Amino acid sequence: MGDFKLKGLVAAPFTPFHENGDLNLTPIEPYMNLLLADGVKSVFICGTTGEGPSMTLPERKSLAEKWVQVGKDKLDAVVVHVGCGNLRETIELAKHAKEIGASAIASIPSVFFKPKTIDLLVDYMREISLAAPDLPLYYYHIPGLTGTDFPMYDFMEVASTRVPNLAGFKFSHMNTEDIMLCLHQYGVKYQFLVGTDSLLLPSMTFGSEAFVGSTYNFCGKPCNRVIAAFKNKDLEGAQKDQFKFLAMVKIIVQYGLNVATQKAMMSLSRIDLGPTRAPIPNTSAEQKEALKKDLTEMGYFEWIN
Repeated sequence: MGDFKLKGLVAAPFTPFHENGDLNLTPIEPYMNLLLADGVKSVFICGTTGEGPSMTLPERKSLAEKWVQVGKDKLDAVVVHVGCGNLRETIELAKHAKEIGASAIASIPSVFFKPKTIDLLVDYMREISLAAPDLPLYYYHIPGLTGTDFPMYDFMEVASTRVPNLAGFKFSHMNTEDIMLCLHQYGVKYQFLVGTDSLLLPSMTFGSEAFVGSTYNFCGKPCNRVIAAFKNKDLEGAQKDQFKFLAMVKIIVQYGLNVATQKAMMSLSRIDLGPTRAPIPNTSAEQKEALKKDLTEMGYFEWIN
């Protein structure tokens, strides 16, 4: 476990649903093959993009089993997000992830009764870690959705001594100072996954090596070009694709920065994964057509291939 490290782009896959809302596992294998063709070799399932909190425990288990099964000897890593609304179900999913051979687990804190102190948050994460002691565990820091917003530097100061299989955290936040401090102090032993897609190029300048995001589902090739250009000290080349990426993000925001908009983009350019679940609103046919027009005008379909 001590040698486990994620590298490069890690897609946060969308969860396929039938039109009636039922889980649809059929597209998972062709979906994975599309990611691999784009150079995306690891996945972080059942998180925000995967609508994990909108799924039942049996559904989350079935989905995790399918990704581990199809990814065997093909994907570098399958990280399973196990966070639920309560600790007991989170522990159940953590144990299940271990049983099926997942590479690592991650978890948000509880979101209704929120931990009021860092000590309480660390205690919560420790209980999860003890349920799957042989799996690397990432804390999933996404305060905009969980409402738990402690500095990660302060969290690491406590968690590094009390959570035995802590691997680091997934950082879905814009506070780059916080993650930079963590990298400086704890970056040798721990890994801090950048979960804000628009920070891909900036975060590499301060040492980040792994990036978890929803957009890597459909723009893995240009984002891999950003990484390759940066490593080759071609800053101008990296900036070119990064600025194009930001133009794409501007369009996504225009149509609602949510899972439904990006699922629509997947169906336009990669694979149809069905609707989202309430309360996320689905993209209408008219919105989808307008989205296609705007993406075409920015050169999106040529850029991602």
